[in-house]
Amino acid sequence: MSEKEYTIYMADGSEHKFSEPKEIEKKITFAGTEGLEAEDWMKEAERRQQMRDEIEPSYDYAKLEFETDRPLAIGITGDWHLGSSCNNEMLKRDIEIIAQHPLVAGGFFMGDLTESANFNPAQDEMYFNFEEQRQMMISMFDYIGKDRILGMWRGNHDCKWEKKFGTSKYAGLDKKYEAPVFYGNAYLDVFVNGINYRGMGSHRLRGSSIYNNAHASVRGHREVQGLDFVISGHNHKKGKMEQSVREFNGARNIYAVSTGTYAKGGGYAKDSGFGTQKSPEQGMYWIILSQDKKLIRVEDTDQMIETLHQYL
Repeated sequence: MSEKEYTIYMADGSEHKFSEPKEIEKKITFAGTEGLEAEDWMKEAERRQQMRDEIEPSYDYAKLEFETDRPLAIGITGDWHLGSSCNNEMLKRDIEIIAQHPLVAGGFFMGDLTESANFNPAQDEMYFNFEEQRQMMISMFDYIGKDRILGMWRGNHDCKWEKKFGTSKYAGLDKKYEAPVFYGNAYLDVFVNGINYRGMGSHRLRGSSIYNNAHASVRGHREVQGLDFVISGHNHKKGKMEQSVREFNGARNIYAVSTGTYAKGGGYAKDSGFGTQKSPEQGMYWIILSQDKKLIRVEDTDQMIETLHQYL
């Protein structure tokens, strides 16, 4: 079979004839990989997961045991929002009590301890940058001391927002302070002289209500049965609730706690109708546990000081 010929007519009127070219053959040599089999992928996924847990662990259970001859108090504090406009006088007082009061066992820190805003206009409202906020938070933990840091929760400001830039203020704090760093719902087995109090905590729990500031923690009791107390923050709506629930052939009291914020309220709060928050809607709560019988009391700072004074 004769080769097919082609003609190209040039601009000057001349002709250029050529035959059909052969197909170009290609060969590429490089050092490639064969890929991983399913079993190899699973092993690698397990290895990387373990490494991530070592770098930035997230716990969901802790057991705390105390021996005491008197009632003890555990502070429930969070939503400091360091770097924003805060009630610094109240925060300083509460940190001092957590660190120094002889009948305080320590505190649970419920997250959003720093503002960590990474968008405007919220970022323009901050008085300290990210690193200054971190150093301020660590200085407060150092002052409180590892013996009184019972557990920390990551929040949406100081973890979720901040990790969009690949950073986390909580990395390594479990080892530094010998206390668990939680993210989301975590369960607490608290024992006082062998008396067991079961709790659950989270920076944020689902739900809110205009009728009950502690609604999210109340709902936590609905979703998880068998708890004595539920603690949370996030909503900047300080509230507590005690109520009785029926059990099989009996009843008991349960407690729901939503800690307040120390932030006075920036542009978002004002635009959203929250306005400027003031004491007593700001600040923390304390869970007081009896040493000789199962008894829980939830009080604000002034009430706690007065209650425990009789035992000093």
